[in-house]
Amino acid sequence: MSAPVLSIIILAVMFLLATLLPLNMGALAFVGAFLLGAVFLGMETSDILANFPGGLFLTIVGVTYLFAIAQNNGTIDLLVQGAVRLVGNRVGLIPWVMFAITALITSVGALSPAAVAIIAPIALNFAGKYKISPLLMGMMVIHGAQAGGFSPIAVYGVTVNGIMDQTTLESNPTALFLASLGFNLMIAAILYVVLGGRKIVTARVATSSSRPPRCACRRASASVPPVTSPSRASAPASTDRAIRPEPPPSPPLPHRPRPAPSASRRSSPSSA
Repeated sequence: MSAPVLSIIILAVMFLLATLLPLNMGALAFVGAFLLGAVFLGMETSDILANFPGGLFLTIVGVTYLFAIAQNNGTIDLLVQGAVRLVGNRVGLIPWVMFAITALITSVGALSPAAVAIIAPIALNFAGKYKISPLLMGMMVIHGAQAGGFSPIAVYGVTVNGIMDQTTLESNPTALFLASLGFNLMIAAILYVVLGGRKIVTARVATSSSRPPRCACRRASASVPPVTSPSRASAPASTDRAIRPEPPPSPPLPHRPRPAPSASRRSSPSSA
């Protein structure tokens, strides 16, 4: 079996194991490289390590580390809030804001899956808030990540340009980046039209001010007298008596005459 076929088989097994098991794909790649070189091709350890792209590895690690710092210190959240604040109440521009932010994040070094994982929840939140199609928002985020993925300092751009430098082919990092940006921008524009973007182009967010005009406030305060609530604790005793009057006195009982003495009582004992 030839070396290219063995390389493809080892690469497929590596992706399968990394998908099914919680294993790091980079560590599996090192194992696969040493397995292919030492076992099947009979290479020495020094020859295998000589093919390791140290400069490319250092570039990818440095750019990814820079993006991790920007994510942890709140720069991404500040960028999203500032961009959404710039569009104001124009709902139709929010999908393009998500496209631009995701493209910017990937162009400065973030991996496309990482950028989508960060921006997609924010974009779907705005989609539910402003009645935008979630499918439209998701596609704008994905194509924004692909649009900036081939920047000269992005991971994919650094990888492709590093491989092209080792060949005799002519390469232009700027042309590669602009080609990817233009292609994904065109796809995003088509999806914007197809997935309902025309319905939200003229949509505006209704802003209502809870504070009335100053003249209305003055008129209202002049026409309505101030209302004060009396406090029973601070009111004098006379106020409490005026509020709660005493009950009227009960009427006197009618006079009943005493009964007259009977005839037996009026007779004296001597007459008896």
